[in-house]
Amino acid sequence: MFRNIRCCYYTLNRAAYTTKVAVDPNLKESFDAKVYKPRKHPGTTRIKVAAIPPDIQKAIKVILEDTGAKSMHLDSIKLNNYIRSRHLPPEEGEIEEKAKKFHERISKQVYSQINEELTEEKALLYEQKVKNKVFNVLKKNVYRWGNISYDKGTCLQYLMSRAAQEYAILVRVLDEIKKKYPDYKPRSFFDFGSGVGTGTWAINHFWSKEIFEYFCVDTSSSMHDLARLILCRGKDNVEMPFKGYFQRQFLPASTDLKYSIVLSAYSLFEMPSMQARLETIQKLWNKTEDYLIIIEHGSFAGFKVVNEAREFVLNLPKKSTGNNGYVFSPCPNDNVCPRYLEQETPCNFLMKYETLPVVGKSEVNADVFSYVVLKKGVRPSDDPQWPRLVRAPVVRSGHTICRLCTSQGELKEVIFSKGKYDQTTYRCARSSNWGDLLPVK
Repeated sequence: MFRNIRCCYYTLNRAAYTTKVAVDPNLKESFDAKVYKPRKHPGTTRIKVAAIPPDIQKAIKVILEDTGAKSMHLDSIKLNNYIRSRHLPPEEGEIEEKAKKFHERISKQVYSQINEELTEEKALLYEQKVKNKVFNVLKKNVYRWGNISYDKGTCLQYLMSRAAQEYAILVRVLDEIKKKYPDYKPRSFFDFGSGVGTGTWAINHFWSKEIFEYFCVDTSSSMHDLARLILCRGKDNVEMPFKGYFQRQFLPASTDLKYSIVLSAYSLFEMPSMQARLETIQKLWNKTEDYLIIIEHGSFAGFKVVNEAREFVLNLPKKSTGNNGYVFSPCPNDNVCPRYLEQETPCNFLMKYETLPVVGKSEVNADVFSYVVLKKGVRPSDDPQWPRLVRAPVVRSGHTICRLCTSQGELKEVIFSKGKYDQTTYRCARSSNWGDLLPVK
């Protein structure tokens, strides 16, 4: 047994050492001319820690003081913990299938202990006993999913506990578009499940002068009220700063209007089934002109929702040019996710953020998230498709181990050592972090 383990370990390390890579030849001159430094190579994430803009923080402070919401701080922590630990709702037939299996197992246990011939009356009693036991076991083994009702109090709790990390994650994801296409100018923004307005804050961080229409959809009218109040600096008598700002409770039926960037962040969990989620994704994709962004928690359930949306869009029939799309980020390929396929583990990333100073001073925390950015059209032929680090690199004296997702849709573990790699490639690998692209071929 131990010999087999040693053999597997040797095979893994041999593969890691024999996978040779080098800095993208198109960047070699730039590195030689010191246009780029390995520590800040083109694949690094530019935003390491993010904080809600000062004017938004000031408005939030006014609102929390006016409403006395600080007293709900502990409740806001409980809400955050509940949201992060949620599972997907059970699908149709899933509960019945579990009940059938439990019934078969419990029936064997109950009837195996009976040594007498049962009358009709006794048989009914035993069958009821089995049903009661099945019901009790189901209560413990079936997740009780339900929508969260966002009334005014719950919205304030959500603002205190979730706004900071959601804003930070949105800024990081949107920065990938800004970094790759600095001249891109979106004209409109569609936010599905807009909540307290973190999507609007994030989009304005990059394109406040370019966006002429904000269309926000959220089933909670209290969320809409709070989002507007924040944009109006926490005061009711202030004019809305954006003229093209619209709020609706439901997705509009019309498919004619398209929006430059369409976002669904932490919203698909509120859908009661996979069918409802996919129908929503289809509607959002139909409204997308350039980019569709899906973000969820970095749990297995959250990643499952993101991957579900990714596979659905990529497998749409390509008869109509409006259905053509590819993965802009984080995947360097359009193949089935290798982490999900091979390891059945979520593909997620870490983002640091500054908490809101609701009680005491702000602190730097981190949150794990899963996401996909889908772009309309066909992948450009000159897209470098650099591999992405899907876990934090292991940095040791003289070498660095990077776990990469490649353009071929494979997971590779590459050991970058001083002796086997040139200085630029080695230092790029050593300077990279979880979620960065590594500019190598």
